[in-house]
Amino acid sequence: GSEHTLALCSDGTIAAWGRNSEGRLGDGSKLMSKVPVGVSTAGVLAGKRVVQVSAGGGHSLALCADGTVVAWGSNSNGQLGNNGTLDQSVPVRVRVDLGGPLWGKKVIAVSAGLNHSLAVCSDGTVVAWGANAAGQLGNGGFKERRLPALVKPEGALSGKKVVGIAAGCDHSLALCGDGTVVSWGAGELGQLGNGIYEKRNVPVLV
Repeated sequence: GSEHTLALCSDGTIAAWGRNSEGRLGDGSKLMSKVPVGVSTAGVLAGKRVVQVSAGGGHSLALCADGTVVAWGSNSNGQLGNNGTLDQSVPVRVRVDLGGPLWGKKVIAVSAGLNHSLAVCSDGTVVAWGANAAGQLGNGGFKERRLPALVKPEGALSGKKVVGIAAGCDHSLALCGDGTVVSWGAGELGQLGNGIYEKRNVPVLV
């Protein structure tokens, strides 16, 4: 992460260390730690085994074996996906609303950016939430989202299945099943790889 670190253990628990001012270590406190502390296994993580973690700017994501996603830490832009903006010092569930883009789906990978979050589902769709000033959510707009929103499966993603994702500072990448790569978000420094120095709020081909 920006100033914190996560480690996934073989028993499915998580350790964290570093800065903790927004609760990004997930241990229920806001005290920084120079040694690993355990992310709380109470609440939404009770009885669950974590299979992937990702550290963002000030927030953290964890993917559970059952395909659910939890988050904790900074939430100023809704990057925890719980429909709020209050920081959380213990994990909270990323909302799965009836009819929403995560309803009835299993998440297979997550990635945390500076202030936004990505998840790819087993059906090859991608959802995103959090900050969106540069279009890093890929939903065609620039408004932050406090709940998961579908990355538009149009243009460069039309007819494709995503198998991997990576969230940068203010941009996002997706690896497709056919080996192509698409990107969206901040592009003023060429980080989208599409030959243009401009931001894009929908996926473009690298």
